[in-house]
Amino acid sequence: MLTRHTVMVVGPTGGGKSVIIHTLCRAQTKLGLVTKLNILNPKACSVIELYGILDPIIRDWTDGLLSNIFREVNKPTDKNERRYILFDGDVDALWVENINSVMADNNLLTLANGERIRLQKHCALLVEVHTRSV
Repeated sequence: MLTRHTVMVVGPTGGGKSVIIHTLCRAQTKLGLVTKLNILNPKACSVIELYGILDPIIRDWTDGLLSNIFREVNKPTDKNERRYILFDGDVDALWVENINSVMADNNLLTLANGERIRLQKHCALLVEVHTRSV
């Protein structure tokens, strides 16, 4: 996690993936690195609900669940803090295509309205899946 801002935890159901992630967060917090975890199942909502929508008539942007969480975790902090967004669910080509620019080296979430939000150094993405199919 020192060299990558996106980490995938892979294993079977009941294999301890969630326990490992929560243990990491608690250990970092006990060591003085306050750690906040935002858990999200990207398959529980549509792509529009996840990322947001641009009204084609009035050109008004409405944030989705992920874009709201992304803005919140990327707010500046003066504390020694880590903030994670955990995608807990199967990797799907549809939602992962949209988040791919964040997972790549440029760390940018590009929204449908053209806005780009950079993933800050105190933030990281975690993906918890059964198998790595994409």
